[in-house]
Amino acid sequence: MKTNTRSAANGFSLAELVITVGVISVVMVGATAVMPGMLKGQQADGSAALLVNTLRLARDRAIGERRNMDLVFTAPNHVQIAREEIDGSPTITKTVIMDIYLENNQKFLKPTALADTPDHFGLTNSPLAFGTTVGTTATVMFTSEGTLVDPSGDTINGTVFISIAGADTSARAITIFGPTALVRLWKWDGRKWSE
Repeated sequence: MKTNTRSAANGFSLAELVITVGVISVVMVGATAVMPGMLKGQQADGSAALLVNTLRLARDRAIGERRNMDLVFTAPNHVQIAREEIDGSPTITKTVIMDIYLENNQKFLKPTALADTPDHFGLTNSPLAFGTTVGTTATVMFTSEGTLVDPSGDTINGTVFISIAGADTSARAITIFGPTALVRLWKWDGRKWSE
């Protein structure tokens, strides 16, 4: 007696294909909704890392070279590091050793809705907060002893806020503890600052 056997089908049924395409479509729609925010967050992280590394390098060079390093922050996104030279003249000669610009539309900006960092070094609604400095330009200095001081030589703490305009989740803050020039990076997660 002969039995009817069906060979295994090689392929997918129409229902399986429709379900697979539907799942992929849902994942793609979710990814495109999330990607712009993630991209801005990654760009903000890159600019913040550039600024943190520049500040740490300036501090380390001040100590290593035994020369004061001036930090000049100029809006919207420019930082210049200049070494004070010792040449015996009564005027201080400065040599620019670093000139950086923040990337990816990041600017010195503190969104008004955001609180100060847990270090509490910032001033209300000021992107460059060093002592009593308020505004869009600030000049401070890493000394050869490893402290952060203002133009009159007083030790100060400070915060630099950076962000993309209109994107609060791109906000980053770099705080500098004056006596030791410890640099810390803070990230706004939508509710609070975190390291």
